[in-house]
Amino acid sequence: MSTPFELAAAQTSAAVDSVFGEPFTFVGMKTGDDVDAARIADPDRPAFDAIGAYVAVTSALYPHARGSIADDHVQKTVASQPLVSIDNANLQWAVVTGDRCTRQKTGEVFEISRPMPDGVKRTIFHLTARKR
Repeated sequence: MSTPFELAAAQTSAAVDSVFGEPFTFVGMKTGDDVDAARIADPDRPAFDAIGAYVAVTSALYPHARGSIADDHVQKTVASQPLVSIDNANLQWAVVTGDRCTRQKTGEVFEISRPMPDGVKRTIFHLTARKR
């Protein structure tokens, strides 16, 4: 039986996907015979599509401070890399560092640089841009 927290997490995850979700294609990659060569698609892990919430790299932002000077600013804030958050139920196999992810909306191809499970329902994947 699910706890109230688990039920709420499932409902929240579904809401995130319905509001912010877009399709992504995941391709498992592995090292070929030559370790110095580019990674190749892993035939044991077939490509699959999943709905995820994408967070793009933002431009630099200087938020206004709460001081009395009209143009007073606080510390500069910058997002360092793009992210995608996927519901664990939508993952057909364990996505690991080095796998590829394609954002279907734009055709951008990313490499998974760091998967970070939230411990409840979703995994956040830090992405590194790849050339098409």
